[in-house]
Amino acid sequence: MPRADTNSGLRPLVELARELDGQVIATTLDTTRWTLPGGQNCVFVLIAGSGTVTTGDEAVPLQAPNLIWIPASRRAELMLLAGSRGALLTMSDTALGQIALPGHIAEDMRRFAARPQLGTRIERDVAARLATLFTLMTEELRANSSSSEEMVRHQLAIVALLLWRTSELAPSSARPAPRTIVSNFLSMVDQQMRSHWSVTHYARYLGVSVDRLTSAVQRATGQTPLMLIHARLFAEARQMIENSGLQIAEISAHLGFEDPAYFSRFFKRLSGKSPRQYRLGAAMSQVRDGGSYAAWP
Repeated sequence: MPRADTNSGLRPLVELARELDGQVIATTLDTTRWTLPGGQNCVFVLIAGSGTVTTGDEAVPLQAPNLIWIPASRRAELMLLAGSRGALLTMSDTALGQIALPGHIAEDMRRFAARPQLGTRIERDVAARLATLFTLMTEELRANSSSSEEMVRHQLAIVALLLWRTSELAPSSARPAPRTIVSNFLSMVDQQMRSHWSVTHYARYLGVSVDRLTSAVQRATGQTPLMLIHARLFAEARQMIENSGLQIAEISAHLGFEDPAYFSRFFKRLSGKSPRQYRLGAAMSQVRDGGSYAAWP
């Protein structure tokens, strides 16, 4: 992990040429995939194009300019569409520990490095600076000139500072208020619920962390973001089942479910009834209500 900058002078240095490597990535006319097998921390910056990063069961779409951080403890797969360009830097935990940073930033970066950062939107000039630094560091280590490793250590510190600036850990003078976060989140749910965005995707789009989004939503509504997303989808499904003549499979497709069976399970979990049972019950209720009104003088 990044260390706090001190004057002790007792820290043993490692040979960075063995602990750090970089690669410029430019795709061909076809979709290209890279496997990041773990064991090394990986930071990838997407300069142009688009693709997907997958770790565990989470797949996150990428659109340049974008930043990915995969800690050494995780495996990931990177897929880039034709014409995409970027740069990759891999480093061991030992190399990461060589970075000298001010105490408060070093502590922030320990938290940053501990978990994946998937598809963080960054400014185009920051993406270009990071890609250039990755290239310079790799070339410097391969050249093995006088003071190469010391130069790379300074460049590595600049990379860490740029990563810190792009993270949610750096202080910001324009952090959105909780009320604004919740309002924007609810508006986005109405727009994107059929796309089945993950909570992480909503948080990234709104420019806040998942923790901050969850805290703001729970305080305002008493529910988690995922509960509200599901409730909104369920309300839309219920309205369509009650008032439209569409088949259940058509309603499922309209709401973005790829599998009608999964939609039925989702609906039953929230209502206690399958969509067909719910539709039959709603129809019978309307008949009963209609009959009672017709009996009035």
